[in-house]
Amino acid sequence: MNPEDFIAQLSQEAGIDANQAASVNGILESTFLAGNKNKEMITKLISEKLGVDQAQANMIYDIAVGLLATGVLSKIKGIFKK
Repeated sequence: MNPEDFIAQLSQEAGIDANQAASVNGILESTFLAGNKNKEMITKLISEKLGVDQAQANMIYDIAVGLLATGVLSKIKGIFKK
């Protein structure tokens, strides 16, 4: 999934505007490591940057990680298609 598609999908699923989704994308690109190791730091940054409460930041994070996982799985499956 390219960044534009990710931002559009995140915006739609999380109910945030494209600029907010782009901010979340930037946060994830600069801090994301596999697993939940950085979840607390990332959700804090999302909360501060978007001006949302921690519960909404967690929801946005969960949606974003789900979208990223879906995109990665699609790429993996695409490698094995004939």
